[in-house]
Amino acid sequence: MIKVFILTLMFVFTSSAYAGKFNEKEIRCLSLNAYHEARSEGEKGMMATIFVVLNRTKDNRFPSTPCKVIAQKNQFAWYGKGKTIKELEMYDKAKQLVHDVLEGKHKDFTRGSIYFNAHHKAPKGTICTIRIGNHSFYREGKK
Repeated sequence: MIKVFILTLMFVFTSSAYAGKFNEKEIRCLSLNAYHEARSEGEKGMMATIFVVLNRTKDNRFPSTPCKVIAQKNQFAWYGKGKTIKELEMYDKAKQLVHDVLEGKHKDFTRGSIYFNAHHKAPKGTICTIRIGNHSFYREGKK
C-alpha cells in the first residue's frame, strides 16, 4: 500500500513536462503576462496565454525561457509599457494558474498554439485552434 502511494506521488510530481523547470522569476513573468494579456478573459483565457508562452519555449524559433519569450519585441501588447497590477486578486489567480499548469493539472487545450491575437486573423501558415472571448489562438498548419 505504501509503495503504491509513493509511486503515485512520484508520478504526480514528475508527470508535467515543466515540473521544477522554472524558477520564481520565470513564474512571475508567466503570471504577469497571463494577468495583463487575458485577465478579462477569465481563467481559461489566462491559461491559454500561459500555454502559448510555454509552447514557444519548446519551439526552437523562440527563446527557451518564458521571460525571454515575453520580452521579445512586439509580441505582447503590455510588455515594456510600465503596466502595473491593479487587481491583486486577478494577479493571484493568474499566479495560481501558472503553478497549476506547471504541475500538470491542466492539459494544453490550445493544442500547441504559439500565437494569439484579438484581430481573429490567422498569422500566415497557421490554423485557429480555439477562440476564447476576444482572443483567437493559432498553431502551425499542416505542412
